[in-house]
Amino acid sequence: MPIFQSNTPKGMVKDSNPTTLPPEFFSHTENVRFEDSAAKKISGHDNPFPVANPSVAPYQVLNWATGQNNYWFYAGTAKIYRTDGSTHTDFTRTSGGDYSTNLTAQGNWDVSIFNGLPIFNNGVDDPQCLANTGANNFSDLTNWAANTVCKAIRPYGNYLISLNLTESSVNFPNKVRWGDAAENNALPSTWTAGATNDAGATTIGDNGDFIVDGFALKQSFVIYKEKTTWIMNYIGGNLVFSFQKLFDDTGILSKNCACEFNGRHFVVTNGDIIVHDGVSKKSIASDVIKRTLFDEIDSTNYANTFVAHNIQKGEIWVSYPTVGSTFCNKALIYNYNTSSFSFRDLPGILGIGLGVVSPTSDGSTSILWSGQSQSWIAYSTTESWGERAYNPTETSMLMAGTSDTRLYRADQGFDFAGNNFTMLLERKGLVLDNNPNTVVQVRKVTPRFAGTGSAEVFVGSSMSPNGTYTYKAQQSINPNSQNKVDARATGKYIAIKFQNTTATTFELNGYDIEYEVLGGR
Repeated sequence: MPIFQSNTPKGMVKDSNPTTLPPEFFSHTENVRFEDSAAKKISGHDNPFPVANPSVAPYQVLNWATGQNNYWFYAGTAKIYRTDGSTHTDFTRTSGGDYSTNLTAQGNWDVSIFNGLPIFNNGVDDPQCLANTGANNFSDLTNWAANTVCKAIRPYGNYLISLNLTESSVNFPNKVRWGDAAENNALPSTWTAGATNDAGATTIGDNGDFIVDGFALKQSFVIYKEKTTWIMNYIGGNLVFSFQKLFDDTGILSKNCACEFNGRHFVVTNGDIIVHDGVSKKSIASDVIKRTLFDEIDSTNYANTFVAHNIQKGEIWVSYPTVGSTFCNKALIYNYNTSSFSFRDLPGILGIGLGVVSPTSDGSTSILWSGQSQSWIAYSTTESWGERAYNPTETSMLMAGTSDTRLYRADQGFDFAGNNFTMLLERKGLVLDNNPNTVVQVRKVTPRFAGTGSAEVFVGSSMSPNGTYTYKAQQSINPNSQNKVDARATGKYIAIKFQNTTATTFELNGYDIEYEVLGGR
């Protein structure tokens, strides 16, 4: 009998008709990543700080290390806290009262480290800073102009750049202001231009759109507006910086929707995903995932969308609220090493911080037999028994679990904080003999796969490319004891689905389908 072969999985394509895709692409995925020439079940997430949950629902998180100490700050609607993993300490400013974060009107917090000092900004209150490494509370940004707030504030070398300012209750949505240069655990000494400092301000834009955010890119600073993009470069002298329009047809969807990787920016725009190097840009989502992504984002809470760089995996996560959700419950994952997309479920978050995650305050948590719930045979780990559960030089992702007031460490374990989840790989529209006019019957499926437990295989069929696919009953397969499943599905177009629902690993390197041609219709 003839055999249809699908080799190394290459990703997911949602926006194109699946009958036009090479067999190595899947038409739908859930909780999958593509790496190492395989489609793998995504790693889970855990609660690295089980001693005490956050004191308030976290909206944003920031890692900060000083000396031998490693801390995480997290901000909610009204307060900022610091934790070492065991103790949560209120670091809210002591003068000025609680904060007034407004997701709908101003968006989420933007956070950064400038000269070793944490900066938090919510667009409503004065930007907040830790004035020195020994401060016990945040305070209004040192030397900041009175009666002034900004949409975002970001570091750029030795400068702090504030964007879209409101001064004395008057909004200047295209204004950029920067403070004097500062270094060595110091903040700008002034934000007012003078003959003896580099502080200054300017207004940019001629398209009627407003500044949303900005980020450093190599030696430049890129300013993102709603529909256009500008680039800012240091030139010195009286002007200090130069400003030029970079793109006249591309802006950014909302705050926190861009990040740098490999000397480029990944940007979620108002209707697309682009990558640019400060000179030219390229859409990476067209005909692949663009339409699906923007159809799924909730139109009311779209501004809660944000991106994060998963450095260890070479991925960028676009976290977004699906229709009907306020918090981000799904991530579109882009692997820039394989140029592939996939999906992952999220636990209702508003931010992801990058940094060192020590599961306890002294970093002594080890991998112990008593801490595992799986059987001896089923359990699999990449770590050694008794070793530390974190690497002090490794960057991890800490998720701000807003919906249930938790902090979650991503890419850990085989479940979602103790709950099993479903991994799914699905491909519709396969024409096994390259002739859409013939009817075939599937007889056998041989996956090339590995894992620590059983998975399910579904085979379905349709008589038309856009028709309903009818799946036969699932069949279980275990890579440790089986290499194929018998199947019966008849039609012109074939579908195949691989599923794993238990706290085990699973990866697929390809599959073969044995079939019989029944005739033409």
